[in-house]
Amino acid sequence: MDNIGLVVLASIASAAATYLFMQVKSGTEKIAEYQAMAGRQRALSGTWQGESTKTGQDGNTIVYNVRLNLEAAMRQVSGHGKLETEQDGKKYVIDVEVLTGGFHHGQFMKIEYRGDEQQKAHFGSIIGALDESGSSIEATMTGFTELLGTPGTGQIVLRKT
Repeated sequence: MDNIGLVVLASIASAAATYLFMQVKSGTEKIAEYQAMAGRQRALSGTWQGESTKTGQDGNTIVYNVRLNLEAAMRQVSGHGKLETEQDGKKYVIDVEVLTGGFHHGQFMKIEYRGDEQQKAHFGSIIGALDESGSSIEATMTGFTELLGTPGTGQIVLRKT
């Protein structure tokens, strides 16, 4: 084989080795990224407690004590919880279930929820962010509760217990 043939063969081998190295490096980076995301998702699983403030279209506000049990797996979020409040001297406890939910970009949670008691309307959506430490969630919600009588929006702050 002449020198030109050896140079061409060496160039092809070098290009192939570079391509293979980049594929392996890219795969390793994707695995590391997936493991980091999976760890963040696992941080979402567990019991969360805090407070929710919802304001109706008429300006009335209701404050709930919130307790959620969440389970996150395969970018899906499921769970159930309780909302407790007092209005006009009467205590209310609303059991809620997560209908659909997801965990996105290693930080953001989105869930659709409804009250378990089908005779009373209580449903909505929550979009929140898991903090760096994985121990708190600050979220915005929109939904309806018969206690307000109108659709409303509000904030939720939860801490992992």
